[in-house]
Amino acid sequence: MRLVDAHCHLEAEEFAGRLDDVIAGARDAGLAKLITASVTPDQWALSLELARTFPEVACVLGVHPWYCREEDLSLLDGLAGAVAMGAVGIGEAGLDTKTDRTPFLLQEAVFEWQLAIARNLNVPMVLHCRGAFNEMLHCFRKIGVPQRGGILHNFTGSAEVAEQFMAYGFAFSLGGVLTYRNSRKRNDMLRRIYPEHFLLETDSPDIPPVEAKDRPNVPANIMHNLRAAAEILELTEEEVAETITRNAVRVFGLTL
Repeated sequence: MRLVDAHCHLEAEEFAGRLDDVIAGARDAGLAKLITASVTPDQWALSLELARTFPEVACVLGVHPWYCREEDLSLLDGLAGAVAMGAVGIGEAGLDTKTDRTPFLLQEAVFEWQLAIARNLNVPMVLHCRGAFNEMLHCFRKIGVPQRGGILHNFTGSAEVAEQFMAYGFAFSLGGVLTYRNSRKRNDMLRRIYPEHFLLETDSPDIPPVEAKDRPNVPANIMHNLRAAAEILELTEEEVAETITRNAVRVFGLTL
């Protein structure tokens, strides 16, 4: 099987000094590509360097709503040049009403700027959204979206919410939350978005699967997430793997 981890953070401090082993483990687990996402402008250069160094790695560059700063607004135009240097999309970007780390109005300004750049460049976005689905859809209506859409990572919404984002061309990636197998709403949503709109992720080093709770989570743990998805969908792991890989190639324009 060939797999794609649609969302991880290889830039994280937890992986410093051990990336060769982490990526070797991912390769042994069947991962053909890992899409790593920066969360601040300070990480953009590192993300690009990882993509240049490791053939298995692609990157997206963005500003996460938890870490956005006023000064980031003056840096966002640099995303266009970064995409020209090899990034496959913009992210992790988004909105989060459940955090008190950053003011929501600042989150919104930083997100809308990134959304406009992605729309103008027509590159996919990797989105973070907690407690702000309506607010994000409002931004879509106000700013527009890239024709290529993107993904909402670690999606927590219902099948009905998913329908609204699919209308804008977005897909959804899920990871360790699938292994808890304890949410009828999530299972119903997964069955709705499969097959065309489902991708698999690890969000490493975060959100480890129940079978491997020790942090940091690593991309090789995607096998646990795949097994859980196949059980919920009542399909073989091979069939689900083929589907999520095909979707990742389409969304991000990957060459495997």
